[in-house]
Amino acid sequence: MIRITVWRQVGNAPPDAAPGAGITAFNEAVAVLRKVPGTGDVHWGFGNGGIVTVAFLNNYAAADAVLKDTAAQAAVAKVFALGFGIAEDNFVLDVQQVMSFIPQQ
Repeated sequence: MIRITVWRQVGNAPPDAAPGAGITAFNEAVAVLRKVPGTGDVHWGFGNGGIVTVAFLNNYAAADAVLKDTAAQAAVAKVFALGFGIAEDNFVLDVQQVMSFIPQQ
């Protein structure tokens, strides 16, 4: 199962936030999320009008495990504190379903 989450800037970062704070926060969040049992590999990048995270979950229970993990909660809270919010959150079961998210050229 693949979880594709699009994050967009919905608020302002604190005035004292470093210019690269968002990148640092996403790097830290991905590192923490990779350690939650069942999440598999997690990546982030720019796309779809924001920042996109992609996780290769073993099952829906892994998604619940992320929500319960205190380290994951803290890491994602840093992302939220920088003004990012979840704009889209999609679960797909196989790679063919991902094709609908790729812009047609």
